Amino acid sequence: MRRDLSLQGVRRAPWTTAAATLVALALGSVPGFAADTGAADDAQELRQIIEAQQRQLEAQSRLLQELLQRVEKLTRDAGQAPASAAALSAPELAQTTAAGGDPPDVEPDWPGSFSLFGSKTLLAVGGFAQLDVIYDSNAIGAPCQFITGTIPTDGGTLAEGADGQTNFCINTSRLTFESRTPTKLGQLKTFISLDLFGDALSTSPELRMRQAYGELSGALGGGDLLFGQSWGTYVDLDAWPDILDFEGPDSAIAVRQPMVRWSKGVAKAVDLRVALEQPGDGSVQGADLLTRWPDLVGTVKWTHGGSHLRGGGILRDLRARSEDGPLVAATGWGVAGSGKVMLPAKSDLVFEVSYGEGVGAYYNDGPPAGVYDPETSSLELLPLFAYYAAFEHDWSETLSSSLLYAALEVDNLESQQGVAGKKSAYFSLNLIWRPDPRLMFGIEFLSGGRRDKDDAEGTVNRLQLSSQFSF
Repeated sequence: MRRDLSLQGVRRAPWTTAAATLVALALGSVPGFAADTGAADDAQELRQIIEAQQRQLEAQSRLLQELLQRVEKLTRDAGQAPASAAALSAPELAQTTAAGGDPPDVEPDWPGSFSLFGSKTLLAVGGFAQLDVIYDSNAIGAPCQFITGTIPTDGGTLAEGADGQTNFCINTSRLTFESRTPTKLGQLKTFISLDLFGDALSTSPELRMRQAYGELSGALGGGDLLFGQSWGTYVDLDAWPDILDFEGPDSAIAVRQPMVRWSKGVAKAVDLRVALEQPGDGSVQGADLLTRWPDLVGTVKWTHGGSHLRGGGILRDLRARSEDGPLVAATGWGVAGSGKVMLPAKSDLVFEVSYGEGVGAYYNDGPPAGVYDPETSSLELLPLFAYYAAFEHDWSETLSSSLLYAALEVDNLESQQGVAGKKSAYFSLNLIWRPDPRLMFGIEFLSGGRRDKDDAEGTVNRLQLSSQFSF
């Protein structure tokens, strides 16, 4: 009886096909077998079938390669990386574990991270070592930061550095720890950052906690929840100028404090943030500052390409009491607009404009929240207006410059003394070279001035050379 030698519907590995071919050829060469006409016909038919299947396999292999190439091209065009457990977004993680199952294993494809003791937690350690060599033309109370509020005005008693002074500072150096862990509620991120600016008015390194928070993605209404100390919600870090001075513009909103914050993308390219933040920062002249409720902060940010615009607002419940006077209260408030606008020829403009009453604690060099008037037993809040703008330009892939001007003005109250700060200005121009993502060298010229309520003035020019080595 003739055997059915059809291979339809049977998948063969390449080595199986080759073996079958060798068997058929061998059978054809065996004495007595090749002489059998029926056996010879069977061997010939087997060879033909094998050759046909081989051609089909080769064609399918070419088609598979073409399909893989098309998938890779579509992935590159979409700007997305191939999916993996570690690349899952927080909502995806939440959906995966919604039924109560374990979260997916995380592969260590987060650059620079490693698995913590074989767990699903990834940990990354980073930071940099920085040296700032600073020369000041006149006396200033902050040798490692350009704080205009520490510039002595006419008649000031600060003599150290009045004829020029050089300081070497490593206080900007930083150490960071970041972790990511998949949970049943979403991805959990923790972040801790330390630097050496424990004493802002000294060159002596002193360890300081910058940030320490945990953030759970996709946990509440699809938004992210942050608990701990981080940059204030009122701060627009994406509009921060590219400068070497650690302090930055005197008029910039820049504060880190404990908070509870919820953030979410509420529409295409629109991000919403709402937070309750630590209310105790700041002071009241002539009395103790008391707080009953946390500060309420909210921002809305619109992004388009590399540009963005952001608006924010803040409400503060401020209270004060002198030794013998009654408890008095006032509501502090502020509004701010900021952004980054991409310009032609590898340039951009970053800016911030703000106004408020009783919100001085949120600024780099802001005034007290208010003044307690013992005669009227009232708390008068200090209004302020602040702004900065910086033009940034890339000369090449590794060389860039920034030109910045900033100013802050306080509407002084009659009850304030003559030495109270009234106006300040800040100017900087730099050249920064980044030959490698982990190396930075730069030179920056700064000039700042301060005017008091009694119109006494003081100015300082500074030259700063910086080097930074990241890891």
